Amino acid sequence: MVDEGVLDRFDISEIYALHNAPGTPVGQFYTTPGPIMAAVDEIKIQIKGKGGHGAMPHETIDPIVAAVSIVQAIQTIASRNHYAFDELVISVTQIHAGSADNVIPDTAWINGTVRTFDKNVQEMVKTRLAEIVAGQAQSFGVTAELAYEVGYPATINDPQKTVFAADVAREIAGNAGVNAQAGPEMGAEDFAYFLEKCPGAYLFIGNGESAGLHHPAYDFNDETAVAGASFFARLVERSLPLK
Repeated sequence: MVDEGVLDRFDISEIYALHNAPGTPVGQFYTTPGPIMAAVDEIKIQIKGKGGHGAMPHETIDPIVAAVSIVQAIQTIASRNHYAFDELVISVTQIHAGSADNVIPDTAWINGTVRTFDKNVQEMVKTRLAEIVAGQAQSFGVTAELAYEVGYPATINDPQKTVFAADVAREIAGNAGVNAQAGPEMGAEDFAYFLEKCPGAYLFIGNGESAGLHHPAYDFNDETAVAGASFFARLVERSLPLK
């Protein structure tokens, strides 16, 4: 939508969004000025060795051992290569290798996610991942290829628009029902592309004590829609008052 010029074509000057929040009371809101959701990147590492019989590992070049060592080394990036107060999450979420108990495979794969707010931190992670993968591969005699895929940028609220949106939310939920200084989260959101081009704010609205987001038991609480629709209606009334 941004690439196709929707914001320009319709002269959009402000933009706002709500996201459901399980665990927050129904109809309550929270947000924060500045960064609220992280940038998200994907890492994929393919390791190639030489497979063989599990009883004769000396005749193989084991990609699994190399993969385990790479994963352990990746953990040092967050703990040793960046300032502790700069938000950073690196999570290895997948390791795939092998198909039989007695066979050392030729290949192993490692996948994961990187979450950052600062582009300098993001670049540091990219550099260190490349160094670690190359160095570990050399030490184990395997070959390894790193694919670093840059994803959504950080979701950054405009401070003034956030104050305005929180004020509107208070008209719906009352002062006690709005937290305007909730702080950032390490999730990611494609609404970030809108906020890169247009000032606005991203808020969360409570869904009550339901299962978490993306959980198979998640169920949208229909009562939330009342507060959400009221928020957007009042937002428009205040942003575009009738003359």
